[in-house]
Amino acid sequence: MAKLIKADGDLVIKKPENLVKARFKLSPLAIKFLSTIIANLKRSDEINEEYILRVTDFKELTGQKTKRIYELIEEALEDLLKNPLKIPLDKEHTKFLMTNWVSSAVYDTGQISFMIDKRLKPFLLEVKEKFLKYRLENILSLRSSYSIRLYEILKDWLEMYSRYGNKAEKIIKLDDFRDILEIPKSYRFNDIKRQILEKAKSELAEHTDIFFNYEEIKTGRKVTHLKFIIRPNPKNAHTENRIQDAYFNSRKNFVSLLRQKNSGTGKFFGWKTIDGKTYWLGMDKDGLVYGTAEGEIKDFNAVESAEIYDLWLKIAQNSDLYKELVNEGVCLKDLSKNNKELWLNLKEDIIRLKEEGII
Repeated sequence: MAKLIKADGDLVIKKPENLVKARFKLSPLAIKFLSTIIANLKRSDEINEEYILRVTDFKELTGQKTKRIYELIEEALEDLLKNPLKIPLDKEHTKFLMTNWVSSAVYDTGQISFMIDKRLKPFLLEVKEKFLKYRLENILSLRSSYSIRLYEILKDWLEMYSRYGNKAEKIIKLDDFRDILEIPKSYRFNDIKRQILEKAKSELAEHTDIFFNYEEIKTGRKVTHLKFIIRPNPKNAHTENRIQDAYFNSRKNFVSLLRQKNSGTGKFFGWKTIDGKTYWLGMDKDGLVYGTAEGEIKDFNAVESAEIYDLWLKIAQNSDLYKELVNEGVCLKDLSKNNKELWLNLKEDIIRLKEEGII
């Protein structure tokens, strides 16, 4: 069954670092279309998952007023199918993967169904790499594709090079800057400054959670490098990350999150081995833990439940993968059957935590 794409500016986009550094050239609408898709992807999705996006939902999300919305989306789809991206596979950027964003798309009766290219999907569902994270609404009002791409790059640099999250500085060769943004060779530096840098500087300050300044660095009389100074933008700051992290600061908050995601749904958030038998752990309506194994149900008292919650809270605090699975309300029993690769990654995380003496 195809998965319906949610069109909501509060959605969070996650991109692994090599995808942030990928080279591609798309229209602003195509990038927003793509970003909406990425924000909806879950690590529990199948590689061959089919997705559906309603045109009216996307129109409302992007604030498109024009009656040409169907024509514009068709152009955006063609853009995604015709313009591949180039993903670096090594630090030296000598090895690349070139692939399309989507492998196919069906446009019919006000909705689009499509599939992500199977070679690209693992990058989008990557569980081990450092990833860039931002809210979709940050790019929805940006008019230039260069502004969107520059936002992602600068946001990544802020998180990577900022010591306390309040400022980052990065110097980049002008030639490398051209390559990353796919700037035409016909653009002189004054063109880059006027049509890309100054526009992006204005747009990011007005619409996103970061802003930047830049300095020209010359070798002789020629500009050869750019120095970027990036800061958080208090005007557009959000508290979502702090709220989300608060769920993992105490057992009480962790149990509250499990109640939201698991209580009364028959979902299992963990497992426990007793006398050689492995029980899948769920939560009953009173917040106590129960386990099921081979049709046998075992109830845990309040003290035992607290110990179990403390253990899995510690796992969530030290495993980004488990933390995300809990946030998504993924049933671990279903995961073990339907996504072997992700399941093995989770088990590897838990083995690592045991070896390090964390649990």
